[in-house]
Amino acid sequence: MSDSRTQTITALGATGRVAMGTARFLFLALGAGVFLAILLVGWWLSGFVPTISHGTPAFTWAPEQLAMTRSTSVTATSPFRGREQGLQFGGPGTEGPFAAMILAERSDSAVPFTLTTPVFWQFAPLRVLAPRVGGPHYTMTTRFGRFTGRDVYYRESDGRTRTCIIFRNGFETSEFALGGYYCAAGVQSADAAPLACMIDKLQIVPGKNPSPAVAYLAERAGNAPQCANTTFYQPGTRQVVRDRNGGVVRMRGDTNDAFPLWAR
Repeated sequence: MSDSRTQTITALGATGRVAMGTARFLFLALGAGVFLAILLVGWWLSGFVPTISHGTPAFTWAPEQLAMTRSTSVTATSPFRGREQGLQFGGPGTEGPFAAMILAERSDSAVPFTLTTPVFWQFAPLRVLAPRVGGPHYTMTTRFGRFTGRDVYYRESDGRTRTCIIFRNGFETSEFALGGYYCAAGVQSADAAPLACMIDKLQIVPGKNPSPAVAYLAERAGNAPQCANTTFYQPGTRQVVRDRNGGVVRMRGDTNDAFPLWAR
């Protein structure tokens, strides 16, 4: 009886040790699986966070309106989307104008671009201001082709309203997007007609081995400047309200669309 009880206890002990070992193994395997999943998710998400550098872009942009404004070159790269080359001029919180010109090229694995995608990463300096989009739709004709634009406006910390125009290519391409924004100096209103002439000032620097996008733009850079704009106003669109000194106070009749918005 005693031997039988001893054998039973021994068997139960062995079974318990096996069970504990199995549970420990499963726990470690589960932990390793969760850790691996976290690494995979982190790797996947990292593809959407661009790597920022300050290499020289494949273009120069020096319109007269920005002649006194310091420029900074920015290159953002992501394996899942591609590369953005940009020039940033100035910034909010000053009396001077600020602007950006951006060329986005997709990677081989990225979804083809459309006339409304992608949203440029380098719009961030403007987007953080939470601007609103006004009503007018602009069609600007340049040596590179047609560009579409929209009014945006935001409030400075001192309460002033400043106006800008966001723009991007209106000609169909699936491999790249060219666009930017221009915010007028001080209390002036951004105007699409001068902006069309500013876009025509873009100079392409193709180098020895230009990308298809740069080669495409370089070919059209030899065309004569067009420097033209037509404006389509929807009902109830922007009316600029000014103070006695001519400064922009606010907008009346805007569409109140959230930024960014392109003509649909």
